[in-house]
Amino acid sequence: MKAATLILTFLMLTLGIMTYRAIKINADVITAKKNFAQNRELIKKQKQYEQYFLQLDSIYSMERQIQNILNTYYENNPEKIKSIIDKNRLQYVSDIKTKLDLQANEENKKDEKEVEKIPDILPVIGTVSKKYLEGTHDGIDFAAKEGDPIFASASGKISFSEDKGDLGLTIIINHGNGYESSYSHLKKSYVKRNDFVKKGQTIGSIGSTGNSTGPHLHYEIKYNSQNIDPESLFNQ
Repeated sequence: MKAATLILTFLMLTLGIMTYRAIKINADVITAKKNFAQNRELIKKQKQYEQYFLQLDSIYSMERQIQNILNTYYENNPEKIKSIIDKNRLQYVSDIKTKLDLQANEENKKDEKEVEKIPDILPVIGTVSKKYLEGTHDGIDFAAKEGDPIFASASGKISFSEDKGDLGLTIIINHGNGYESSYSHLKKSYVKRNDFVKKGQTIGSIGSTGNSTGPHLHYEIKYNSQNIDPESLFNQ
């Protein structure tokens, strides 16, 4: 009986010790997991701090450069520093912005030059008396008074300025972009071959030379050597 009691007591004691150890091990495991998660979070925050310090160093470096540019590096008076900065505020423009502005100006100039070479303005102050008809009438006719001015509908180089048979005195302008404009039945021409004319410039006057029933302007536009309706370009 005593032996059984001793054995039972020993077993209970052993079970208690094992239970305590199991509980302690489980607690240690939980603590270890928490520590591991905390360590990962600390490593993550450390990397963030490193980035912040790099940005801060960059800001300090930029500040020193600005101070050197404005000669305020050794200046401690806040009011004097503010005065120097205000004085030079508009004198330092970003190189990138300057480059972009120059590119934009060049693009605008290029666009303006291209617009100047498109024959889209009226060549004379008058009314259309005969419209373009493909294969039958290659241009349009403007009724106007004899001697009225004729204008270059776009900038370009004079490629022809003389009599052209039935079309009478004729001026042809090559605009250098595939477009070519011609002006016929003129009374006078104020330009000669190889002259350069600007858009809107007076190049001649209304007449009735060649095969004509009265004062008018016969006006044609060609694009890549093919006749097109001049009215399709007006008011573009």
